[in-house]
Amino acid sequence: MNRLTIAIAVLTALTGLAGAGPSMPQPVTAEPLVIQIRGCHADVRRHYVPQYGRTVTHYHRRDCRPVRVGGGVPPSRDCHRDVRTHRINGVLVRHRHVGPNCRVRVAGRVN
Repeated sequence: MNRLTIAIAVLTALTGLAGAGPSMPQPVTAEPLVIQIRGCHADVRRHYVPQYGRTVTHYHRRDCRPVRVGGGVPPSRDCHRDVRTHRINGVLVRHRHVGPNCRVRVAGRVN
């Protein structure tokens, strides 16, 4: 009987059944506990941002939250008004840029 009591105590300690009761409730916070790492950038870029539901010019803060930048063109963007051919988002496109926001107007695709 003594060995059986010791065996039960050892098994209980090894399987963690002794501390399987309810744990302390965790405080509910408004901040997300998971921070997205992929896709966060500190430089100004223009692409689709799920928080805004569309393509916007923005950068990300240290906590990965997007911050919109005014409607201007990012400084690193090539805003040419004549028709040229180069890649946009991985696709080779004949295009030119129009308007104050430097929108792309496609002139034709190149295969």
